Amino acid sequence: MEIIAEAGINHNGDINTAVEMVWTAKECGADTIKFQYYLPEILCCNRNSYDAYDVLTKNKMHYHWLSILKNECDNAGIEFLCTPFCRLTAEDVEPYVKRFKVASPEVKYDFVKEVSRYGKPLILPTGKVTQDELDRIMEINADITLLYCISLYPALPGDYNLKELERLRRRYGVPIGISDHTQGLKVSIEASEKGASIIERHFCLNKNCPDSAVSLLPQEIKKLINIIRRKS
Repeated sequence: MEIIAEAGINHNGDINTAVEMVWTAKECGADTIKFQYYLPEILCCNRNSYDAYDVLTKNKMHYHWLSILKNECDNAGIEFLCTPFCRLTAEDVEPYVKRFKVASPEVKYDFVKEVSRYGKPLILPTGKVTQDELDRIMEINADITLLYCISLYPALPGDYNLKELERLRRRYGVPIGISDHTQGLKVSIEASEKGASIIERHFCLNKNCPDSAVSLLPQEIKKLINIIRRKS
C-alpha cells in the first residue's frame, strides 16, 4: 500500500518550505510527496474562478522548482509527484515524474487522453467525474489507478461510502485507492482495511497554509502511517 503525502500548495509559495516538506514527508514514512504545478491565469480561466487568482498566484510553485524538488526527493528517497493542470504544465512536469496524478476537476476525457500520450501510469481521482465520463476515460489505453474521493474540503466521514472501493474495482478491474479529505484518521484506516492500493492525504508543516482545513500535521500523518503499516 502506498501513502501519498499531498503537499499541494501548502508551501505558501516558498521553495525552502517545499524542500522541508519533502524531508518531513519522508521522515513521517510517506512513499510519495505530491505538489501542484499550474499557471494561475490558465487555471482560473479554465475553471472560471478569477476570485481565486490572488491566492493561487501567491502560493504557486515556479518552473525552476521542478528540478530542485525532484533532486531533493531523490536524495531523500521519496517519489516526486506533481500534478499538472493543462497541456503546457504537463509538458513541463513530464521529465521529472514517473507517473501523472490528475486533479479532480481536470479528469476529463480530452485532458486525460492528452496526458496518456506520454505513456506513463495515471492516477485519477473520481471526485468530479460523472459515471459516463469515467466509463469513456477508462477506454483509453493507459495504466490507470483510480482514487475514490469526495470533492469537499473538508468532507465528513459520512460523506465517504467505502463500498465504492469494491464497486470501482469490480467495474474497471484496476487498482483503487482513496484521496481522503476528512479531518481525522478513521476513513483512511478503514480504506486501508478494505484493500485501498493508495492512501492520499493532504499534509502541512503547520496550520498557516491554504489547505489547513483538510491537512494533517506531521505528527498526525506519521501516526496514520504507523497504524496502517501495523495493520498491513
